[in-house]
Amino acid sequence: MSVTYLPLFAWNQHWTLDGQRVRCRGCRASQELLDPAAFRHALGCKDWGRPAQYPGRELRTIRALKRYAVLC
Repeated sequence: MSVTYLPLFAWNQHWTLDGQRVRCRGCRASQELLDPAAFRHALGCKDWGRPAQYPGRELRTIRALKRYAVLC
């Protein structure tokens, strides 16, 4: 039986990986996964006016916390 890791599940509701790019599920805009700049949504996307988002940074943090939780 697998258990869903909720932070990764939540991240995956908004983003998808496409090779080395992260893509918004709403507007399909993308940027390099390691790009340190804030993500730029396409005009008209429901997330366009939100505060700055950094999906690559968020994913790295989620993965680091998961590895830490496994080690404890």
